[in-house]
Amino acid sequence: MFSRALFKQSCKANGLMWAIITFAVCFMLACVMMIAGGGNIGTIRSGITNTIIESSVEAQAKTRASTYYSIVTPGLKQFDETFAAAYAQKYTEIKTADPSVPDETASAQAGAYALSTGVGVVNVYINDVCTKNGYEDGSVEKQELQGLMFACFNLDMNGDGTADFDYFYDAYGADVKPYTTLLSTVSSPNRDTERKEYARNYCSVFFAGNMVSEDNVDKLVVQLEKFKISKEGYQNLTYTNKAGEEVSKYTGTSGYLYIKDLATDTIVTLQARLDYEIAKIETTDPVEYQKEVARITNEIIAENGKTFLSSLPEDVSTSLQEVGQLDIFGMITGSVYFKMAGLLLPIIYIIMVSNNLIAGQVDTGSMAYVLSTSTKRKQVTFTQSIYLILSLFVMFACVTITGMVCLACLNSSMVTVSYYELGMLSLGAFITLFAMSGISFLASCWFNRSKHSMSIGGGINMFFLVATMLGLFGSKVLPSIVRLNSLNFFNYCSIISLFDEVSILEGTTTFAWKLAILAVIGIVCYIVGAIKFEKKDLPL
Repeated sequence: MFSRALFKQSCKANGLMWAIITFAVCFMLACVMMIAGGGNIGTIRSGITNTIIESSVEAQAKTRASTYYSIVTPGLKQFDETFAAAYAQKYTEIKTADPSVPDETASAQAGAYALSTGVGVVNVYINDVCTKNGYEDGSVEKQELQGLMFACFNLDMNGDGTADFDYFYDAYGADVKPYTTLLSTVSSPNRDTERKEYARNYCSVFFAGNMVSEDNVDKLVVQLEKFKISKEGYQNLTYTNKAGEEVSKYTGTSGYLYIKDLATDTIVTLQARLDYEIAKIETTDPVEYQKEVARITNEIIAENGKTFLSSLPEDVSTSLQEVGQLDIFGMITGSVYFKMAGLLLPIIYIIMVSNNLIAGQVDTGSMAYVLSTSTKRKQVTFTQSIYLILSLFVMFACVTITGMVCLACLNSSMVTVSYYELGMLSLGAFITLFAMSGISFLASCWFNRSKHSMSIGGGINMFFLVATMLGLFGSKVLPSIVRLNSLNFFNYCSIISLFDEVSILEGTTTFAWKLAILAVIGIVCYIVGAIKFEKKDLPL
């Protein structure tokens, strides 16, 4: 079945062309990977991504800071009212029961009682807030709100002689006095202003500390995975501080200071808007008044929490988000190179060599000399098909090695393709070319004239390639801002579309059955071509 002499002859006749095209294809891949992985090509995408991320993080920060403030302020108000009433009641009871008790002693006892009563009321208030929002006992949300409310009192609930939240304030050098130090002015006419100012400073500190905590950073990074952002990338988002230094924006001490200032500004804006909008409420019904206050508060919080994307028209927002999530290295390597540019020269090689192996020799008459020896037609088709398939396999083995070397040389966050994925892309490209070589080989076996063989076999394969190029602009590989959906029709006109590089890069197995179809196409074409060549009449 296999003719060594014929195989050597094919190697000599087509070896130079194979070497040139193999070198060119490998060189193209090296250039593509080095340029795509160098980082410069991703500058625009990175800029958009960072803008979206910073907008999302800061919108979340504004929303949570405003929510903290809107919860703490009413809670402190209830505490003040309860404390004042309980203090007066208890003080009167003590002095009435024993007028000889010194005023200082009576005041201290009344203060301790009022503090305990006030904290109890605050605990009930927090439970009501959690119930209204559907937070269950033991949930992270309820624990967060309990910590939020009781950290401002900073009591020694454990009885170990130290305030429960000193560690939190000491970690960032925050100078926030416990709310209990302000109890002497609880009945002051300026108490409302004093309470709001305390809530603003306290909420800013508490929120900033939570925001830069390791647990919260990890949770945020998980949410940002769709933008291909790692924890290191998140930590590398920077701003210029007052000293002119580039420092981390959302982590560490510098992040704490930035977020604290952001939260403070947000709360100041919230309170100013609230004062203005509440002043315009005309209803005198207490229930309706509170409903209006709640509605206005929620609207302002929602407006403060708008992201960069949510403030844009929907189509533009979607397009920019797609650009931010775009895997440029994967798209250029997989969709542009392995599925299009990297196939062009091998397809030309297939067209030329397929014709040279069978139809070209029949057309020139050299096939008569081959068959005049002991070589049978089956040997000719089997040997020539083995040469064509093996030459493509070795070509893409070289391509794979080149890609592996390039991956090893690249050390960039832009590189998103693994060694396994690169190997599968090379395998997918080889199987695609195997199917296309089968078509050209079938045409070469079918026709006796080179012009017919090349025009039919080559024409079909070139049509597939051009259709794939046009189809790319209509595929979901490209963001919608540059996508022409009408061109997606061409993806259904090419067998190259069965090479699902997106599935490979996403880690799914959809590509497997599609490559199996391509393999079947190639096998069938080679078999049919061999049978046709064996049975047809040759112009010998």
